[in-house]
Amino acid sequence: MICIPITSSSMEQALSDIASAQPFADYIELRLDLMADFDLPKLISSAGKPCIVTNRCKIDGGQFQGSEEERVQSLREAIDLGADYIDIETTTQSPLLKSVLEAPRKKSKIILSHHDFTGTPKDIGSLYEVMRQIPADVLKIVTYARDINDNLLLFQLLEKAKEDGQTIIALCMGEKGEVSRILSPLLGGLLTFGSLEKGKESAPGQIPASTLRNIYRAHEARAGEKIYGVIGDPVAKSMGYLIHNRAFEKTGLPHIYVPFHVTNVEKFFQEFKKYFAGLSVTMPHKENIIRLMDEVEPTAKSIGAVNTVVNENGKWIGHNTDCIGALKALEAHGKLKGKNVLIIGAGGTAKAIGYTVMDKGA
Repeated sequence: MICIPITSSSMEQALSDIASAQPFADYIELRLDLMADFDLPKLISSAGKPCIVTNRCKIDGGQFQGSEEERVQSLREAIDLGADYIDIETTTQSPLLKSVLEAPRKKSKIILSHHDFTGTPKDIGSLYEVMRQIPADVLKIVTYARDINDNLLLFQLLEKAKEDGQTIIALCMGEKGEVSRILSPLLGGLLTFGSLEKGKESAPGQIPASTLRNIYRAHEARAGEKIYGVIGDPVAKSMGYLIHNRAFEKTGLPHIYVPFHVTNVEKFFQEFKKYFAGLSVTMPHKENIIRLMDEVEPTAKSIGAVNTVVNENGKWIGHNTDCIGALKALEAHGKLKGKNVLIIGAGGTAKAIGYTVMDKGA
């Protein structure tokens, strides 16, 4: 499920953005703290989707300027108006938090949220257990990823919540947390957040909802879905996620393909490998990943570089498809035998092309 936060500064723009969000959103979040002149009854009635009412103070990454009593009163009003969900933070003063948790409710559910904008604590599981003691309907734990492996702590929370029967939203912020925004619904999270468009994010690392829906199909529950991806440093400009996800959709496969920004390939592979079925490998990891494989197919071994790894019957096998791709592209213009070939570059791809053109007699 995809939730689009409405981050408009005026009521007029908020209503326009709600209308624009309809094709991409499963939920709408109304960020009251970002609006100067909100009309709460009108916002809720205009949502068109299940709505979450949020009024966040500065300590939790919001912009609300009034008193805590005024902030919490707006959430109690949302409950009276029948909002589907209201989001209240663990930092809320105890008497005010209690006034929301114990407020009479016709349909509203309470999301109890915790945000950490500095990092992802290793003992995040302890926080989860404490939050479970508070009578909320949904727990929301959002941290900042300083390393790709920080996402694993949130993945483990999602697994634990599934075992406990606890409804949860758990993901990481920041560029290195993007994979959790894509994968959290697949791993059991209630929803993920996607911006209406670039420039309208409510938190760092938020991906446009149109990309989450149209490319990653994050709104769909798909039986038999496997996770694939590309690892590299950098990886932001890779077009692999567009090509592979579209190919999965066109061929009727339920799988997903995501970019992983990896600096330490050994740490990433050892800790993440239970989650994915195969990877594309780009610079600078094509040579270093070889030592992590159970087997390396002969051509890749001769080249000394791997660009594709696949789990085959529990064994990780390294392949190289750079040579095949280069060969097909070059032979479309004629035979290579006897030709002089200039290669600009000296990385894994260059090794693969050098190997294959020599093998063909160039």
